[in-house]
Amino acid sequence: MKKIFNWVFTLSVAVALTACLGDNYQQPDSGFHGGVFDAETGDLIQQDIGGEGSQIEVLEWTKDSEGNLIYPKPDTRRLNFMTDGNFRDNNFFKGDYRIQFNLTNFNNSTVVLESKDSDIKEETITEDITNEETGEVTQKTTTFKVIHLKGDTEMNIKALPWCRVTVKEIRFDDEKQRVFAQFEVESTSNNPVEEVGLFCDQSKHVSYSINNWGDNSSKKVKVGRVLTEPTTFTVKMPLTMFQDKDSDKDYWIRVGAHTKVEGSSDVRWNYAPAQMIHIVMKPVETKPMGIRWDLFDKKYEEMWQNGKHKSLDQLYFDDKDFKSGDGCYVAVSGPVTEDAGYRFTTYISPGEGKGGIKPVFDISSIPEEGCHMQLTMYISDATKLKFDEQSQIEIGSNAVFDDEEICWIFGAFANQVKNGWQTLDLSLPEASGKIGTFRPKRVNWFRLYHKDFEGNVTLKFDEIRFYYKTMIESCDFVDGWAGTAAVTLDESDCQEGEGAVSTTNNADGIRLQKTWGKEYLPTTRAGGHFQFWLFVSDASAFNGVDNQVEIGSGGRADVNELHWALPTLTDGWNKIDLKLEDAIEVGGDFDVRSMNWFRVYSNCKLAAGSVTMKVDRLRFYKEGFKSGIADFED
Repeated sequence: MKKIFNWVFTLSVAVALTACLGDNYQQPDSGFHGGVFDAETGDLIQQDIGGEGSQIEVLEWTKDSEGNLIYPKPDTRRLNFMTDGNFRDNNFFKGDYRIQFNLTNFNNSTVVLESKDSDIKEETITEDITNEETGEVTQKTTTFKVIHLKGDTEMNIKALPWCRVTVKEIRFDDEKQRVFAQFEVESTSNNPVEEVGLFCDQSKHVSYSINNWGDNSSKKVKVGRVLTEPTTFTVKMPLTMFQDKDSDKDYWIRVGAHTKVEGSSDVRWNYAPAQMIHIVMKPVETKPMGIRWDLFDKKYEEMWQNGKHKSLDQLYFDDKDFKSGDGCYVAVSGPVTEDAGYRFTTYISPGEGKGGIKPVFDISSIPEEGCHMQLTMYISDATKLKFDEQSQIEIGSNAVFDDEEICWIFGAFANQVKNGWQTLDLSLPEASGKIGTFRPKRVNWFRLYHKDFEGNVTLKFDEIRFYYKTMIESCDFVDGWAGTAAVTLDESDCQEGEGAVSTTNNADGIRLQKTWGKEYLPTTRAGGHFQFWLFVSDASAFNGVDNQVEIGSGGRADVNELHWALPTLTDGWNKIDLKLEDAIEVGGDFDVRSMNWFRVYSNCKLAAGSVTMKVDRLRFYKEGFKSGIADFED
C-alpha cells in the first residue's frame, strides 16, 4: 500500500505543478470576425475552402511610445475564409494589426474595410529596394490598413469580385443521365474570363479543389475572352465523368468562373452558392463506333507474351476487370536493369519482327484525313505519370518501332488522363510524328511506353477502335457563338445531341457565326462536303435575298474563305449539304487543315426579332464514306 500511496502522491504533485506552470502563459484575449462582401450588391463573395480560397494576411503592428514597431519584423498570419465568405479567428492578443490580402477572388484595389467596434486607420511605409544585378536602389511606397483588436472585433471587407456568378438552373436529367447547369457570369473588370466550371461532390464545400476527391467530377469550359455584358453559360456534365460514383445519392453542385488577371499568377475562382440535387444513376448503353481491333483479347495471348520483355515479365491477362471482349492485358511498371534510361517503365507491345504479325488489320476504308483512333485504357495512379516527350503511343504497319510508324506524345493528353478507365481519342492526320510510310491496309503493331515513373503504376489496355470523325461542332453549347441578337441554346427543338444554337434578326438582317482555334477537316477539297442543319422560322426572309454560308481559315470574313449562296429553304429545319469544289474562294487559299471560322447570314430587312434562325451539327465528310465507321450515320 505504501508504494501505491507514494505513486499517487507524486502524480498529484506533478499535475499541480503543471497547472501552475500553465497559468504563467497569457491566453489570447481578442479576435475578429466578419465577411467579404460585394461592394455593389452587398452579397457575400463565395470562396473555395481553406487555403484554396482568398486569404487575409495579418501582421502585428503595435508600436511603442516613440512610434517604433515592437516587433520590427512581424510574422505574417494567414486567415482563411469559410466557403460562404465569412471568417472568424479568436486567437489574437489586444493590439494593432496590419491587414492585407493575398491570393484573392476579388480586386484588392477596390477593398474597403469597415468596423463598428474599432477604428481603422491608413498607414504608409517607404522601403529601399536594391536591384541585385545593378546595385541600383529605388524606393517602394506601400499603403495599408491597420485595425485595433480588443475583445471580439467585427471587421467587414467590401470589394468587387472579379466576376459574379448567378445560377439560373441546376438539375439532374434522369433520362440523359447528366447534370445540367445554366448560369450567368458578369465581369467587373476588363480582364478576360479564362474558363467556367461545374463541380460536383458529396461535400457541401464542393469547389474547384473539392470535386469527388480529385478532378474527376468537374466539367470546365474554356472561355478566354472579356465579357462586356452579363453572359449566360450552359454546362452539362455526363455521369461518365464521375469516379467511384454511388447510385441514388444526394450530391452538392456548384458553378464557378475563373478570371485571368495580368500580373497576378494565382487568382482564385468565383462561385455561386452550392446547391444539392439527387442523382439516380442507371446503366446507359453506348453504341460502338467504327472498327474494333481486338488486339487485347485472349486469343492473342501468345503474341503478347512474346513481346513482354520490356514489361518486366509483369504482363498478364485480366478477365475480371475489362471493358469489351473477353478480357484485357495488364502491364505493371518497375525497374529495368538493361537500360538505365528506362529505370521505371511500362513498355507494352505485341511480339516484334519485321515482315508482320498475323493477323494484319485493314483500316484503309476510313478516309485518312479524318481517321481517328480510340484507345481504352486504365491507370491506377495518374499522379505518378510524367507527361513529357519521353513517352509515346505508337501504331505501325511493319511490326517494329520506328518503322512505318505513327506516334503521339503521351504528354499531349496530360489534361485528359485520370485514374481508372478512360478512352483517349487520337487523330491520325494530326499525330505528333510519322516515320516511314504507314500502310493503313496492314496495321499490325501497337506500343505505349513511358519512362521514369515516380513509383509503380498499373496500366490496362482493352480496346482500340478506328473511326471516321466527321463532326466538328455539336452546337450543344453557345460558348464562342455570336449572332445579330443574343445567342441561346434551344434544347427542345434540335436535330442532334443536346441542343441547337439560336438567334433572331435585327433591322439589317440575321447571322450566326463561330470562331475556333483551328479544325482539321476530315476531307480534301476534291470530293469533300460540308453539311449542317439550318432552321428558319420564315423562309421568305432568306429566299431571294442576299445570303451566304461561309467557312474560312483566316479567322474572319473574306480572308482565306470559301462561300456558297444558300439553296432554296422551307420553314423549319433544312439539311444543307454543300460541295467544297462548288464554293467560291476569296481572300487567299483556304486551308482544310486550319479551318477556324463559320458564318451563315441573310440580309433580310424585317422588324427586329421577327425571324429566328438555328444551327445544329456542323460536319465535313468525303464522298463514298462507308456507313458504320463514321461518327454519324444518315
